[in-house]
Amino acid sequence: MPRQPYAGALLVLLTLLSSSVYAQKSAASSAAPSARVQHVVVRGTGDAMEVEIQTSGATVAPNTQVITGPDRIVVDFPGALPAEDLRALKVNRGPLKGVRSGLFFNNPPITRVVLDLLEPQSYQISTSKNSVIVKLGAAKLGSTNASAAAPAARLQNAAVATGVAPKLTNAVSDSTAEPQAAAEAPQPAKPAVTVTFTDGMLHIRADRATLAQVLFEVQRQTHAEIAIPAGAEQEEVFADLGPASSRDVLASLLNGSAYNFIFVGTEQHLEQVILTRRESTPY
Repeated sequence: MPRQPYAGALLVLLTLLSSSVYAQKSAASSAAPSARVQHVVVRGTGDAMEVEIQTSGATVAPNTQVITGPDRIVVDFPGALPAEDLRALKVNRGPLKGVRSGLFFNNPPITRVVLDLLEPQSYQISTSKNSVIVKLGAAKLGSTNASAAAPAARLQNAAVATGVAPKLTNAVSDSTAEPQAAAEAPQPAKPAVTVTFTDGMLHIRADRATLAQVLFEVQRQTHAEIAIPAGAEQEEVFADLGPASSRDVLASLLNGSAYNFIFVGTEQHLEQVILTRRESTPY
């Protein structure tokens, strides 16, 4: 008879341990990332090529960046793990040399897909629930000045077509007319963002620039790898930060933003900035 309380206590203890183990497994499985990068498919030839990155599970908003030396397009998938059979692809077709992919960061997980290029390329990205397509354009990145000048030419043609012509002074028939003052040259538009990086000190001035523009300029000046997150092109920045160390200036820029950030490198040499969107918490 004295053994019955002991046996009952042992049974209760085993039940509690089983419940604890089950709870830990459930928590681990719920905490595991539900998104995966499954396959990479390359289509097309020459200047009409596209790379489809297929995912599974939860929809992931990719972050993209262009890096030179060597030229490549980087697509990051925050919160996603690579599939076990995800492998590098040798392409050597058109402007695309190959595609590399794998786990770039462990905690939080980030899977990175890298498109290795023969030369700089313009590109477009389209996304769906379980697919991201990177289309490589025929226009090179260095031809942006020519394309920027095209809208001005079209506007001039439109003015002529509507019959709008500048008023001219008849200098022959009106000798008393005073010569018109030469039209003042339009002042160049003030840049929305100016980033300088001198002797390890970063200075950012932004006036109605987007966060994507600011991060791109910081990347260009510091040569740090910065994956520009989706949605950053819609966030306006007003700031005058620095000069100070890159870490301090970027921390001031990103504090209070919609992104978590991790800096990789030293105070003197920033190597990488990892950005992930904050989870929205209900109140």
